[in-house]
Amino acid sequence: MKNKSIIIIVIQSIAIMCLIWVIIVIGKDEIISDDIGDDENVFVDYTKHDDGLSVIQLPKAVEINSNIKYEEIKKTSYANDSLFYGESINIKPLIELNSNLTAANNKLNRLKVSLAGSKDQLDRLIILNEDNKNVSDGVVREKKIELAILQNEVEALENDRSNIMATIQNEWGEVFTAQFNRQSNGVLTMILSGKNKLIKVTFSPEQIKSGAPKIVNLSSTVESEKNYEGKYFSEVPEVDKNLSGRSFYYLVHNSQIMTGEKFTGHETASSNEKSFLFIPKNTVVWSNGIPWAYIYSKDANEYTRKSLGGIVESGDGWIIEEGNFNAGDMIVTEGSQLLLSEEFKYQIKNENED
Repeated sequence: MKNKSIIIIVIQSIAIMCLIWVIIVIGKDEIISDDIGDDENVFVDYTKHDDGLSVIQLPKAVEINSNIKYEEIKKTSYANDSLFYGESINIKPLIELNSNLTAANNKLNRLKVSLAGSKDQLDRLIILNEDNKNVSDGVVREKKIELAILQNEVEALENDRSNIMATIQNEWGEVFTAQFNRQSNGVLTMILSGKNKLIKVTFSPEQIKSGAPKIVNLSSTVESEKNYEGKYFSEVPEVDKNLSGRSFYYLVHNSQIMTGEKFTGHETASSNEKSFLFIPKNTVVWSNGIPWAYIYSKDANEYTRKSLGGIVESGDGWIIEEGNFNAGDMIVTEGSQLLLSEEFKYQIKNENED
């Protein structure tokens, strides 16, 4: 009986020790699992490297919430050794000058007719006055005052007209002044009506050593597939301090061009002409002093960061050679900075870890 009790006690002790061991093992696994879960909540690395390029593959939910947008890269063409830039000019000030000049001319013509009539009347009154005072001296005097007032109004209007023409001369140049002085002018009418667009084209000092070209080819930076022929019109009389070189006005016969629209251009096709792309400014992010942009691949649902390489700044963006980027690539226009942060966040170490 005594031996039986001892056996039972030993069995119970072993069972208790096994139970304690099981509890310790299970508890340790839960602690490890919790630690792993906490680490995963810190960040999820969506990046990978493919042939030296950084690639990001975001889950669809993350991509939608990030509001990332992209658009197709478009071509722009120019001869590399004769690149220049143009901009569609706002002609509202020119239209206002034309309106003021027309109003002044019309009023001046009416006053001159009245002045001529008043002079004839005064001559007749003077004759009647001298012929036995058939007309009083007071009537003659009043007509002279009326004539003097008309003469002053004519002189004031002629002065206004001269000021308007001086403004046209100073702000728009001699060619425009000559156009305004002509009685009938189809070219000026086409400009003022918007049928011919006025493009301000700027050349570097090297490009105009032999003078401004008579014809230029212009490509819109908004819609690079649209190309226009510009015909030389006149030199811009004012120097833009922000630009080097000289500027000239060219006429493009197209009423659809928008005011402020930017252009790249070249004088003639060149044998060393290459294929170039226009990269909008809002697509570019900077890292380590280098400009980058992200390309989206719909098939792989991936974003790849690429260097822009050699670039030529073009106001609203950059001109680059086709190669690293290609026409038709989908370039990220909104969300590039977020992608850059996503790519590098795994490199930021947890400050609580040593």
